[in-house]
Amino acid sequence: MPSEVQVEVMDTSSAEDFVIDLLRRSGRMTTMEIEVHARKQHKRCPDQTVLFLTKMRKKGLIKGEASLELRGWVWWVP
Repeated sequence: MPSEVQVEVMDTSSAEDFVIDLLRRSGRMTTMEIEVHARKQHKRCPDQTVLFLTKMRKKGLIKGEASLELRGWVWWVP
């Protein structure tokens, strides 16, 4: 019987660092792509991902815009 993997709910500072590092390495990413990448590392943002990323955008840590083509938000490091 496989053991269940624990998901780490990151604190705000750790989550901000995680997102900034990910976007620096990967370039522009959608909300879903960021969520999938975090899930693969058994991590989760303190809020719903889109709300957390919006807070980061309002702080000026990242940039973001709605994309009709990708049907969601796209995020990047300024």
